[in-house]
Amino acid sequence: MKQTKQENADSFIRVALKANNGQYVSVGSSGNAPLQAARSSIGQGETFEMLHQGEWQVAFRAANGKFVGSDKDENNQLAANSNKMGKGEIFRIVPLDEKHVALIATNGSYVCNAKSGAAPLRATSKSAGDSETFELVPLEKDKVESPARPSARMQNRRAAHIQSAAPSVAFTVFFAGTACTRDEGEVSRPESDKRIYCEQTGYILVRLHKEISGDLRATRPSVTVRGVGENDWSIPRHDSEPLVFKAPLKADKTLLSYIKSYSGGDQLSKATQLDGWSAPALALHGANLAAASGARQFNFFGHSRGAVEAIMAAWFLYAYGSDSIRQIPVNIFAIDPVPGTGEWYGILTQLPPNVMNYVGVYSWDQCVMPADKPFSALVPRPNGRMIGTNNDIKLTYYRFWPWNRWKYLADESQKKDPLKPAKDPQPQGYELFACRGRHSTVAGNATANAEYDPTNVSADVESVPKLVYRMARAYLTKWGVEFPRNGAVDTSALDLRIDINLNHRLFDIMGGGATRTSILADRPYVRRVSSIYGKNPFNTYFMDDVAGDPPYTMAYPVTNERKNAGWVKWKFL
Repeated sequence: MKQTKQENADSFIRVALKANNGQYVSVGSSGNAPLQAARSSIGQGETFEMLHQGEWQVAFRAANGKFVGSDKDENNQLAANSNKMGKGEIFRIVPLDEKHVALIATNGSYVCNAKSGAAPLRATSKSAGDSETFELVPLEKDKVESPARPSARMQNRRAAHIQSAAPSVAFTVFFAGTACTRDEGEVSRPESDKRIYCEQTGYILVRLHKEISGDLRATRPSVTVRGVGENDWSIPRHDSEPLVFKAPLKADKTLLSYIKSYSGGDQLSKATQLDGWSAPALALHGANLAAASGARQFNFFGHSRGAVEAIMAAWFLYAYGSDSIRQIPVNIFAIDPVPGTGEWYGILTQLPPNVMNYVGVYSWDQCVMPADKPFSALVPRPNGRMIGTNNDIKLTYYRFWPWNRWKYLADESQKKDPLKPAKDPQPQGYELFACRGRHSTVAGNATANAEYDPTNVSADVESVPKLVYRMARAYLTKWGVEFPRNGAVDTSALDLRIDINLNHRLFDIMGGGATRTSILADRPYVRRVSSIYGKNPFNTYFMDDVAGDPPYTMAYPVTNERKNAGWVKWKFL
């Protein structure tokens, strides 16, 4: 989920830095001398303005009005001697816990207090240890006040009791994918012809909402949320409905500041479709709609970034809801969750304690590199209840960092990686499915190449949308949803699976051919998936590694390089 925009009008806070010797970092009496950790109390010389320069990027301005840098000294000593801020005055913050950080200078080295204050601070260390650890002390409580925070505990016993609630209490939120309206697949518009979708399934999540609630614009017992970079409806084309941000959930002020521009007005934007910046706004909106419904169970269903929003929405319920809201169980059905390029937050890669069931359906043939790299799929980690361990978590709150606090709620709550090899028992209420086709195919697109030409619809592709549609109805029914009438797909799931594996030629072409082994390096015809938060684009796995070997009788192209099947066993459709 790419994020670079400023999210807070308060661009700096005043801080002090306490080194491992218990002394505060000071510019000294002259102000231009190298920085040393040599003062026992905080005064003017120990006070710095920490200026926000982006994601974990800061600059420090000392009491003499000059910026701290390390690039003007051949020994990489830190000194407040720069009249303006440049590359050499930017430091990267590395959080170590809620109070302590390490600092990386522009030369890529860690700032070090090697001689316990007897010598200047230098940017010379290659790793962070005691000498590179600093307590970052905020000096302005009004800018770093803690938001209302829930108890760190979610009792498994209470959640299990609520799970058995009567079916009529379920409320379902459908989160549309990027560039999709709330009538996607039901009404044509210049950017999307409804005829590209399988007639029986439409755009699956919109069709399911219509089947449950009877009307596209209905808001109970289910509701839809528009996609990133789109407006609500095909008509009017250039306007959208206001989003619900401030109640019943008490969201962090940095989140409210970030999302305020994504409510109402014309939200159709190619740029937003690429960067995904509006996703948290849509997630909070959906979470508030659920919280206000009075239901005793929530079902979140999403495709693409909408599936990512479903996970974020569950976190927002848990982090910003009342005690009673945090105890309401959430079930998630995710069709090909894709955050996009850039940073993946911890609230994406870990399921919160209130999620009772997670079902993920992942397309196998979104795998032609490098074009498909932005479609690397998210596989969130099971929560403690699912893996039979303590389901308690600690919401992350960096007291020294008043910017973007909502992003880091789960940074210290990451549990076992489902994609790494392990011999532990399989998680409960957590299922991963691999399915032929591409990103749009598994959501209802029935064209032969997964593109948007309605004259290219193929009956050989329709088996995938039909199967996912049947699965979705089955799980939603299991989770308390009442469908007034039978589904539109009569073919059995078994027959659809047979059709998919017999008529696999078009799916093979979608993914680069029937043979995925290549003479080129780095498996260019294998999809990437990940369960790792952060900015590193190489923190991904090959899908044909982690999913394990497909059944011999099923037509799933793999490479001969595959190895190291992940802990969670995937099911092949």
